[in-house]
Amino acid sequence: MSGHRVAACQFEPTVGDPEANLKQIRERLRALPTATAVAVFPELCVTGYDLDVVSATKTQVPGPLTDQIVAIADETEIDLVVGLPEKNEPTIYNSLCYISSSGVEATYRKRRLWGAEAESFVAGTEPVTVETSVGRLGLLLCYDLNFPELAQAYAVEDCDLIAVSAAWRRAFERDWRLLCRARALDQTCYVIGVNHSGSQSGRQHAGESLIAGPRGDIVAKTTAGCPVASVEIDSDALVMARELNPVRGTRRADEDAEGWY
Repeated sequence: MSGHRVAACQFEPTVGDPEANLKQIRERLRALPTATAVAVFPELCVTGYDLDVVSATKTQVPGPLTDQIVAIADETEIDLVVGLPEKNEPTIYNSLCYISSSGVEATYRKRRLWGAEAESFVAGTEPVTVETSVGRLGLLLCYDLNFPELAQAYAVEDCDLIAVSAAWRRAFERDWRLLCRARALDQTCYVIGVNHSGSQSGRQHAGESLIAGPRGDIVAKTTAGCPVASVEIDSDALVMARELNPVRGTRRADEDAEGWY
């Protein structure tokens, strides 16, 4: 994994305008270090977070919209994690896609829907992992972060990283940082937490995207002047963290055998 970087890329999407949002995604990718292998973007970033436009902007996966993102991945030689409303008739999911130049490699469907989301989406039921050049990656969406058992499934799968895409409100900003760090510590992995910035349809988003290391410390974060954060994944840091905090081995001897997660 040496020499490969991951990035958290936040922005303020335009509601209902995928083309404008894909343009912003391209702009964020241009600002990244050349060694970046994987870039993570916010929840529903391709269409904007507004439940009123879900029906009009839902898209098949794979489909014409994800084909455009595949082309971006091919142009930039960076794999992308992006959120969009997935049409799977008669169902719509709040989905997170891992997309490379080869196509859509994985699709995760949000398992814990927040508030009125349940009126627009059906909840997913399964954890999803993908093998990447920086390690095995698990996927979560926003409110999923509040449930340690969802992240724990990725420790069982020996994930090195968890990507969490969110539309986290400013009112819960403190929770966002704490939970990203907690999931990194209790699962001894990197957490790439990427949030919306700005406002959409009256929702004020917190920004504060960050990357937490496997000891729970923040190793990179966005700032007012820099909407991207990146870090090189350190395999030695993962090994050391798991030696100092051997929860994975202890948990497997106890709870996992009983299907706790």
